[in-house]
Amino acid sequence: MQPRVISFASINVDEVYSIPHIVRPGETLTSTRRQQNAGGKGANASVAAARAGAPVHVVGKIGSDGLWVRDIIENAGANVSLVQVLDDTATGRAIIQVDVSGENAIFLFPGANHKLTETDAHRAFAQFARGDWLLLTNETTAVAEAIVQAHQIGIQVLWNPAPMHDDPLLTNRVVGLVDVLVVNESELLRLTQQISDDDCQDSFEVMARLVMKELGCRVVVATLGSSGCIGLVRRPTSNAHTIPIAGSSTDISIISGSGGDDTDDIDDIRVISMCCSPIRMDQVIDTTAAGDTWVGFFVAELARAQGESPESIGAHAALTPAMVGRAMTVATYASGITVTRMGAVPSIPMREEVEAFIRTKKHE
Repeated sequence: MQPRVISFASINVDEVYSIPHIVRPGETLTSTRRQQNAGGKGANASVAAARAGAPVHVVGKIGSDGLWVRDIIENAGANVSLVQVLDDTATGRAIIQVDVSGENAIFLFPGANHKLTETDAHRAFAQFARGDWLLLTNETTAVAEAIVQAHQIGIQVLWNPAPMHDDPLLTNRVVGLVDVLVVNESELLRLTQQISDDDCQDSFEVMARLVMKELGCRVVVATLGSSGCIGLVRRPTSNAHTIPIAGSSTDISIISGSGGDDTDDIDDIRVISMCCSPIRMDQVIDTTAAGDTWVGFFVAELARAQGESPESIGAHAALTPAMVGRAMTVATYASGITVTRMGAVPSIPMREEVEAFIRTKKHE
């Protein structure tokens, strides 16, 4: 049976403003367009995982002003029975600026997202089992407590620590309990700075290796925007090899023992590199939900692969380079579609769209 995905989720009302450029300090701009959408990193990733075909259960809190957001998440295919409605707190909100190139700047009002507690995690996880997946970001409270509880009962953990907090004690406490860590460039840099005294001028691969070596994750993935993504998998193999997924321009390379001077200490780490989705720059409209779409499709694809290989669930280092590489491909193509559309939840594609996109590019 395919593992379920428990999303310990932030749920927001997104207010999106189209502007010529990101507002500078002291500057006033007139927006050319305003939209109000369902959003929140947790909600976005939940919808993405559900549209990717995973059985998703959302744990979260909203105010009565967010009931329509909950309905959208449910209509996407996620179970929202664990979403609580609070009478005295407003739903979280995000104010999002989107410029003409599709880049964005965001500030958050956490609202009900900061009412999640350790008790909420305990009650929710009692309904799930060893081998299920916990998906969470840093937009809610009780993140560390949820990770610790999930680890104790054998739930696999995928953590996207965004927005990144400058709390090395928290990081060192929980990252070693995380099965899969997904970060972008800036999050990887800040995480590396928390555990290293160096000036962090190394490559992303070297920084990811340091995080894996010092903090002990099974898988570390860094999404690098237009530079694609890299994944490090703690998995013994005898040879380097390449898994062609979608044509030569997007082949996944799995490299044995590459990068850094510590390969004799970490020779069980395999490095997977992938180009970005084949989207032209003039097709990019809004990057707001790109990372959340990536994460949601990625965890859904891992769960799908484990459903086909149940012996891999919970086994040491059982997420193979092939599993991770395939999940990276699907996630990358899904996020590529997302950036060509406006909004967060409205931009997230269905799995069928992603598979068709992969097939089309494979035969070009």
